[in-house]
Amino acid sequence: MDFKDLASNIGIDEEDFIELLEMLVDVSMTDLETFETEIAAGNYNNAAMSAHSIKGASGNLGLTDISKAAADLEKAAKNSDQSPMPERIAFLKNALNQLSEALS
Repeated sequence: MDFKDLASNIGIDEEDFIELLEMLVDVSMTDLETFETEIAAGNYNNAAMSAHSIKGASGNLGLTDISKAAADLEKAAKNSDQSPMPERIAFLKNALNQLSEALS
């Protein structure tokens, strides 16, 4: 992943971008855990808000694949449709873990 190029695309320097990515990974992992907890409890609106948070933060940083997966989860939660959730959750966990490794 080319952090310098991604940082340039949103108009900030690479060091600041990396700091934002580190926060994104931490917060998004927590939001994803919250999403799963809320779905298990049947709280679809709360789950949708967690997915929305991931979608917005990742989209603002130009991480379109992560943002798209979170948007899919948000839509599924709003529609109380659990069928696409396992695949999207797995994708997000993998993407966030890869991002975390790239930052290490």
